[in-house]
Amino acid sequence: METVSGDVIRERVETNMPRVSLGNLGGRIMGVASFLGGIGLLGWVFYIAYGLFNSPASAALDLHFTGNPKTDPTLALVAARFGWLLFRVCFLLIMASAGSLITQKGINLYLCALQHDPAKK
Repeated sequence: METVSGDVIRERVETNMPRVSLGNLGGRIMGVASFLGGIGLLGWVFYIAYGLFNSPASAALDLHFTGNPKTDPTLALVAARFGWLLFRVCFLLIMASAGSLITQKGINLYLCALQHDPAKK
């Protein structure tokens, strides 16, 4: 059995193991900030969608039916409010996809900042 001194072990560990450093700290901070911003945007979208989909139809469309044909909303008003509701749902879909893309870019920025360490050059 071969005896190995502490210097040889230390040399083997230093040459075989990659050097761990902080990397590009600014890029990592920006990556985490954009990731959390995207998560916050997704949370806000889900909160708005939850409130919108749990409200009754009369509240979501902001219509009040009394049973009196003279004071009830007209078909044109109902159609306009329904169009506004569809616009809000489409806007929520756009916001959800934007939040997802921002979150993805935050992860990519964080990982790129870890890989491109200026101290290794």
